[in-house]
Amino acid sequence: MPSRALGERWPNLIPVGGHPSVDMPQHVVEAAARAAERAPYAPTLGLPALREAIAEQMTAELGHAVDPERNVLVTLGGMQGLYLAARAFGARAVSHAPSFFFPQLIRAASGTCIATGGGESAPDWQAFESALSPETTLAIVNTPVNPTGYVFRPADLDALAHTMTRTDALLLSDEAYFGLVYDGLEHLSPASHPELAERTLVLRSCSKTHGMAAWRVGYAVGPSAAIAVMAQELQWQALAIDGVAQAAAHAALTGPQGWIAEAIGELGAARAPAIAAANAAGLACTIPEACAFAWVTCEGDEDAASDQLAREFGIPAVAGRHFGARTPHLRIPIGGRREARTRLLEALARFGRRAR
Repeated sequence: MPSRALGERWPNLIPVGGHPSVDMPQHVVEAAARAAERAPYAPTLGLPALREAIAEQMTAELGHAVDPERNVLVTLGGMQGLYLAARAFGARAVSHAPSFFFPQLIRAASGTCIATGGGESAPDWQAFESALSPETTLAIVNTPVNPTGYVFRPADLDALAHTMTRTDALLLSDEAYFGLVYDGLEHLSPASHPELAERTLVLRSCSKTHGMAAWRVGYAVGPSAAIAVMAQELQWQALAIDGVAQAAAHAALTGPQGWIAEAIGELGAARAPAIAAANAAGLACTIPEACAFAWVTCEGDEDAASDQLAREFGIPAVAGRHFGARTPHLRIPIGGRREARTRLLEALARFGRRAR
């Protein structure tokens, strides 16, 4: 993965991230401690209580019934959900760009992926449609979009529904950042669209929306046939996901939410200073609608810029080509703990002074 490779190459990087970084509240810690006393051996699909909580929340959000026994699978973070889907359905995939590392993921699972678009804001649905064919096995979308922070609108869902008439492929919607949406915008899952509901596999995790990246709990919600195939693959990979981590995730999802709402609010407020610092340093960008990244344009060789920022300033800027961007870009995380965010602002200021 490009972001991991950057960190391994430059161990001096500032520990900013693409999500809130907070201490777990007492009710989550206590739930994990209780579970650890007699660790539950979870079913392959996941702990029933956690699946029921996920199903209840998704039913309310999507407007149609989600069966915890047939439509929900708990995974090792969102990444395992992506890989399970890629292994099962990714022989011939199509995605929009810029977006997450889907072509790299599909290649790792021995499939092929056509990345379409590559522009600045909304996906190019005409290009996406043109890439789809009766042979396509998996269509991949990403909202909110990592790295740009773009949030799908109703018009995007309508356009996507129209494009999907060209294929019988499963629609995979990567919604890792569904809870990190700002400025009054609303996250809209393709699975909420009446023409897409029965064919959409939604992948989410607790990593971003509940600041639980290290706990590695994610989940897939979708057609029972797709869930069954992915569960069979997971069974032979890992048998089941850690029951202690699942108990903690259940407490995070169903318990008091003030702790994480405060952290997400703080992250939203941190966008403006980070974007201002990037612009002052000559890295042009706008305030993202969602996620926790500055998506900046740069001049010249983006790989050289990425290396310079990492080597000399500790700034973890991933080159835009890894996300399918057509023009030179960098993705800079602006989340993490307050002290890390402060160090990022200072490093950007130093870079700006050097550039001048």
